[in-house]
Amino acid sequence: MTRPLALAACLMALATPTFSDSTELSDTGSCPGCDLTKAAFAGQAFVGANLIGATLEDSDFSTTDLFLAQLDEARADRINLRNASLKAATFVGASLRDADFRGADLSGARLKDADITNARFDGAILCNTVMPDGELSRETCR
Repeated sequence: MTRPLALAACLMALATPTFSDSTELSDTGSCPGCDLTKAAFAGQAFVGANLIGATLEDSDFSTTDLFLAQLDEARADRINLRNASLKAATFVGASLRDADFRGADLSGARLKDADITNARFDGAILCNTVMPDGELSRETCR
């Protein structure tokens, strides 16, 4: 392979980590440590998914079922989780700056030590949800 072609192949490999990681999540339902930046999984189900330490920045998981999913230590700034089912999901130590949780069900979820700076929770269900400060929210329990 000539040098320009080899360089182009290397650059393409570096530019597309999300494709293979997206495929892994779709195929296995888990992808710890994966790079899912700007991935689109709206409306899918990843019940019990292991996404510990994954990068989910600018991704769309709106209306997704992430029941019992583990997103501890994830980098998920600006993630779209609108109307998602996040029951019993864990986000311990995750970065969720500017995340969109509007209308999401976070019943029993754990956000301990998560950075939720500027995150939006309008209409979210926060029943028995452990908030970043460790306090248990029962705000919207019915």
